Amino acid sequence: MTWSVLAAVLGVVAVLGAAWWLGRQRPDDEVLVDDPRPGTYRTAFRGYRTDQVDEVVDRLEARIAEREAELRVLRGEAPPAPAAPTGPGEDEPPPRGRPAPGRDPVAGRPAPLRRTDLLAPLAYLLVAAYVTMHLLGAVRTGYLSQGVQDQQAFEWYFGATAHNLATLSNPLLSDLQNFPAGVNLMANAAVLGLGVPLAPLTLLAGPEVTFVLVELLGLALTASGWYWLVRRRLAVHPLAAFLAGLLAGFGPGMVSHANGHPNFVVQALVPVVVDRVLRLAEGRRPVRDGVVLGLLVAWQVLVGEEVLLLTAVGLLVGGVVWAAHGRVRWRPLLTGGGVAGLVALVLVGFPLWWQFLGPQSYASIWHPPGGNDLAQLWGRATRTVGADPWASAALSMNRTEENSFFGVALWVAVGLTVVALWRSVVVRALAVVVVVTCWLSLGEEVTLHGTALGIPGPWALLELVPVVQNVLPTRFTLVALPVLGVLLALGVEHLRRAVDRLADQTGPGLALGLAAGVVALLPVVPTPLVVDPRPVVPAFFTQGTWRDHVDDGGSVLAVPPPNVADARALEWQAAARWGFPVVAGYFVGPNGSPDRGGQYGATPTGLTVWLAQVAQADVVVPASAQERAGFVENLRDGRVDAVVLPDDRPAAGSLRDSLVTLLGDPQHLDGVYLWDVRRLTDGAG
Repeated sequence: MTWSVLAAVLGVVAVLGAAWWLGRQRPDDEVLVDDPRPGTYRTAFRGYRTDQVDEVVDRLEARIAEREAELRVLRGEAPPAPAAPTGPGEDEPPPRGRPAPGRDPVAGRPAPLRRTDLLAPLAYLLVAAYVTMHLLGAVRTGYLSQGVQDQQAFEWYFGATAHNLATLSNPLLSDLQNFPAGVNLMANAAVLGLGVPLAPLTLLAGPEVTFVLVELLGLALTASGWYWLVRRRLAVHPLAAFLAGLLAGFGPGMVSHANGHPNFVVQALVPVVVDRVLRLAEGRRPVRDGVVLGLLVAWQVLVGEEVLLLTAVGLLVGGVVWAAHGRVRWRPLLTGGGVAGLVALVLVGFPLWWQFLGPQSYASIWHPPGGNDLAQLWGRATRTVGADPWASAALSMNRTEENSFFGVALWVAVGLTVVALWRSVVVRALAVVVVVTCWLSLGEEVTLHGTALGIPGPWALLELVPVVQNVLPTRFTLVALPVLGVLLALGVEHLRRAVDRLADQTGPGLALGLAAGVVALLPVVPTPLVVDPRPVVPAFFTQGTWRDHVDDGGSVLAVPPPNVADARALEWQAAARWGFPVVAGYFVGPNGSPDRGGQYGATPTGLTVWLAQVAQADVVVPASAQERAGFVENLRDGRVDAVVLPDDRPAAGSLRDSLVTLLGDPQHLDGVYLWDVRRLTDGAG
């Protein structure tokens, strides 16, 4: 419980710090005023009256219009005919936030960030605490069981990264698993961009605390980042932006990946990357913005490359629409993009080379068909209020890949928004992104409730493209999730303005707009993640008894060896402060084929296959004389000093009696059966 309190305190500090950073004043946010003194009117947390700023901006716009009219006269052009006034005030600029006739219907100047905007990140933190409440209450004793062993795998990545830094070892490789060959961390989802800065916490409190903190802050900061982007870029009410952040940070896809995929949960950099790309497209400062973009891209590579790839696809699709309407200034965009690419390449060029060509690397890995069922796009996810988990399971790959499940109400709300605001280039671009990414997510062939419709999907065109071929098609709907949130915010704002205009007063529109937005989000309201008790780490490791049986340079063979379904041996390492490596493990590495294919886990040996068969059948399988020679050679290849079988391991009796035929009678101490095999692996340990 102590670490739960610490995580909460650190969460509040991190969210407040991020909120301050996102809302801090920048030179580009300044609005010049008619004042001979040097200085600017800054849109930061100042507490000034916004109507004063609106008055200044209106005055500037009027002056610009006058200068443009004078230039037309000087050039001999006919000035535009003034619109016939239809009532009082028609010759004045339109109210702030309401576009003039003929303008983009979502045009308008976003209201400046205020101190009250800090309430949004704090609210998101509370929602994140609600989603992870069972995990916060059992930091060391519980795990996210619907993610199978993914939580244990990522905790190991945090631990291995911290151990490498503490021992000044290569941060891109670890031999704590798959000993002695090791694991290429860059070729796995090692989240080095999180593990490195959080290494002190991991060394102090353990990887379990680091994992929980990343889950908590990942959800909250991702929602906060999208809230900030909507507030910064669009003229919508803060509460409409809040709804967009809720969907972007806590939609079904995000909650699903929170079952054990922090590389997808932490997407806080994505809205900042999008904002920087938009700045380049607008012709801002290309070199400075390019440098910042390059730094952000490099960091995101080390947090999650797949998220960066999905972001790039979304930007490319939306950018095509944006460019088709002449909204892109190509020279600064290309200049800034080149600078960004150069900066990112300098920072992560070698890690990327290591990932694809370094030790224990691979070129590609086979995945089963991973497209969305068409019904999944409007269905209900497992971790949503009132959902039927069996119906959800029938449509998705597993509990960590429920990437769409948007619900009918959200589609209706977004569809009405697109129809009402179709004149807006922003809405068109966003709508195209949603359609294209959802289409890509359907995979090679469209299915409906598990039945193939005979309609080819677009993935057949991409499945052989390098790098892209390793992406599961279902994950493309993660791109659509925040975009749907932005469209929902625009729809709420449009309804607010329309109702207020009809009622000729402020207030009713906001209430009705928020009510409509909440109704659209009701089918995707999340429920807390499922947490089950962890297997208890044997006292053999927690009390340090292992030190008497494992020499420097030796390893531990867990019985049966760790794999995708059982990674408890990785928790033994954390309890022992990463003092010993283990044979085999849960990771992705090369399968030894000429085409450099990848596989989950280590290449099987005769010994590991035999132990897995005994565990699965739960029957004693004696080792023959011929097998014993091969098994001992496997022990020597792995430099094994100790073979360890926990008392509470399923099929422990069959595994113990089978090993007796190979290694003789074991010692029984501190909750494990132990075979000290240093006499057999003479000189290897």
